[in-house]
Amino acid sequence: MNIKPFPDYYPMITDVLHLLRVPPPYEDERQDAYFVYHRCVGNYNPSRSKFSTYYYQELKFHYQSALRKSKRRKEILTATPPRLPSVHIDHYFIHPGFNDREEKIFTYSMEGYTTEDIASLLAISKSTVLRERKKLRQKLSSYVSFSTD
Repeated sequence: MNIKPFPDYYPMITDVLHLLRVPPPYEDERQDAYFVYHRCVGNYNPSRSKFSTYYYQELKFHYQSALRKSKRRKEILTATPPRLPSVHIDHYFIHPGFNDREEKIFTYSMEGYTTEDIASLLAISKSTVLRERKKLRQKLSSYVSFSTD
């Protein structure tokens, strides 16, 4: 196999980042590239292409996915949060025993926000959101049955 050491691929990493218009400095992106490199070394099939071609494509896909994800997250977080109660959720679904945080987490969850998005919107940790959701399930258990999928 003709796989060069990771530092030999620095120019290629810079080319991919430049192609995708990622502004320097590239320290974080180079660390990501290192993990992609090791994944590629483990999955490389020499009968299909040169390693550099395979690594280039995997690296490009990884960065494109990361850029899409961060762009989507910025769009969600800069959008105006829904007013409580939401126009999509009827007011009778809001449990009278919910505190303010539980009500917001419940509403954001019903709106389709992810745990990470809710944590960012409310400036709390993901584990706090998960813990609050668990409390919500307990409070709502007499009204709704939850599947354990």
